[in-house]
Amino acid sequence: MTTVTAPAPASSDQSPRDALRPLLIDIGAPLALYYGLHSGFGVSDVWALGAGALVVAARTLHSLARYRRLELIATLVLVTSLAGIALSFLSGDARFMIAKDAFGSGVVGIGLLIASLVGKPVISEGMRPFVAKTEAARAAWLRLSATDGAFQRAELRITRMWGVLLFAECLVRVALAFTVPVSTMVWLSTVMMIGTMAGAMVLSGVLAHPLEAAVERELSPAAR
Repeated sequence: MTTVTAPAPASSDQSPRDALRPLLIDIGAPLALYYGLHSGFGVSDVWALGAGALVVAARTLHSLARYRRLELIATLVLVTSLAGIALSFLSGDARFMIAKDAFGSGVVGIGLLIASLVGKPVISEGMRPFVAKTEAARAAWLRLSATDGAFQRAELRITRMWGVLLFAECLVRVALAFTVPVSTMVWLSTVMMIGTMAGAMVLSGVLAHPLEAAVERELSPAAR
C-alpha cells in the first residue's frame, strides 16, 4: 500500500536522514492509518486505504509547492494516487487502491528509465548525501557529474537499475492485488516495496563504488 516518490531536489548540505524522510512518511503513515482505522475502529478497507493515500498525496503536493518546480515523477505518482482513490470509491473495491500503489511504483520505474535514456541521473540526487559526505566531496561530485563521461554513465546505470526493479515489482504487485486477500496484501505490498527498495539500495552501493573512487581521485592532491 505504499508508493514511491521521487527524491526532492537535494541541497548540498542535505543529510541522509533528510533524504530518507519522504520515504519513511510514505511507508509509515499509510500503514498506521490503515491498521488503526480498519482494525481499531472498523473502518472499511476502502476508507482506511483512502486515508493513507490522501496523506501521501498531500505530502507530494507540499513537496511541489515547497520547491516551486514541477517534478515529473512526483506529479505522475500524485495523478496515479488520485486515480486509485477515485476508482476505489466508485467501485467500492479496495483492490484498486492497492493496485494503484503498485502502478505508482511502475510509473516511477518508467519515469526513471526515461530519465536515464535522456541523460538525467535522477537517483544521484538521493545518493549524493550518502557518498559525498563533505562539502568538498559534494562539490567534486557536481563537477564530475557535469564534465566526466564515465561518471555520468555510472550515475545513469544506477538510475536505470532502479527503474527496472521498480517496474518489475509493479507487475508482480498488480497481479497479486487481484488474487490475494486485501487484508494480506496490505502488509505484503509494503513488505514487497521495502524488499525492492532494500535490494535497490544494496545494488546502488555496489554500483556507486566507481563514483566514490572518482570523487576521491578528484579530491586527491595529484588531481589538483
